[in-house]
Amino acid sequence: MKSILIVEDEEDMVEIISYTLKENGFIVLSAGSASEMWEKLSNDKIDLILLDIGLPDESGIDVLKTLRRQENDVPVVILTARRSDVDKIVGLELGADDYITKPFNRYELVARIRSVLRRYVGHKGNKSIVKLGKNTLNVDSYTAVDEEGNEIEFTKKEFGLLKLLISSPKKVFTREEILDRIWGDDFFGDFRTVDVHVSKIREKLGDSVIKTVRGVGYKLGGT
Repeated sequence: MKSILIVEDEEDMVEIISYTLKENGFIVLSAGSASEMWEKLSNDKIDLILLDIGLPDESGIDVLKTLRRQENDVPVVILTARRSDVDKIVGLELGADDYITKPFNRYELVARIRSVLRRYVGHKGNKSIVKLGKNTLNVDSYTAVDEEGNEIEFTKKEFGLLKLLISSPKKVFTREEILDRIWGDDFFGDFRTVDVHVSKIREKLGDSVIKTVRGVGYKLGGT
């Protein structure tokens, strides 16, 4: 059975969601704050997180940013009571797998969760090995080899940047987005850091592996 972690501080809402999920065969855990969520993630096997935007100790958006920055790809479905929050989430493209607005139909909630879990299983099963030109990358183990089987060495930031582009091959990432997702809020450099890392990746994998979209940023080449 799949384990769902409900991160929500409204006890009535947690009770309703818990009952619905248990009724549909899920294992349910709950956390009333971001700090409690991190504790649960470190101690329990979690297959999906239902994450409320309005937590008492930290914004759900900041929690999601931290989660993805740590390269934790556990599926996340956002719970929000305000349409404006949805617009913000979609605009930032922080890595949420889906969202649902309160109040919601409990059957719709279950259907969305099952849909996200199905997509996630497909992602894990088919996309860990990626071909880029004549090179093969394993995005789970952070390794890469050329066509002759020779290992290609990357720094952690270089591979993180590659993994980000591979995660959304049709998307153009701005330099600001890349800095935020790979380097984090505590980085005080400038956009040239991204350009330097892109240049180093191209030296190792070929110029066409990353495409420059003028005036916007970078995307995976060939898409």
